[in-house]
Amino acid sequence: MNYVVDTDVLSTTSPTRQGSVPDLPAWLERNSERLYLSVISLMEISYGIAWLRHRQARRKAALLQAWFDDVTTFHKSRIIMIDDDVAMRAGQLLATARAGGVEVSAEDALIAATADLRALTVLTANARHFAPMGVRHLDPRAGLPPDGGP
Repeated sequence: MNYVVDTDVLSTTSPTRQGSVPDLPAWLERNSERLYLSVISLMEISYGIAWLRHRQARRKAALLQAWFDDVTTFHKSRIIMIDDDVAMRAGQLLATARAGGVEVSAEDALIAATADLRALTVLTANARHFAPMGVRHLDPRAGLPPDGGP
């Protein structure tokens, strides 16, 4: 099985954050060929770094920027862009969630649509954001899948 890594999971590998799943960074590294990133995660992390700079947290911003540069270089061939199909599917997923009484962000809908259209599973610690859209998702806190397996 292949995955789109949600921003919250990707962020657990940053040098400024300790994840709640101790084995997650090693699992991500061992399974990196099965992991994809959405450009939406790049936007979210880039925003976070820019906001730190704005708040004069230069040291933390520089540390995160170096990590982010490594992440984007390493995953370059597995970064998925947003196109018209993803945008339209995201709109449908937003409507599905809203019809169920749940508001989800456009960012999460775009990540969900990216995964859905490519038969990928969203690896996220925020299942409550993805379940209402009816897309496959897995919370690593509930247990990591076997290496190279479903």
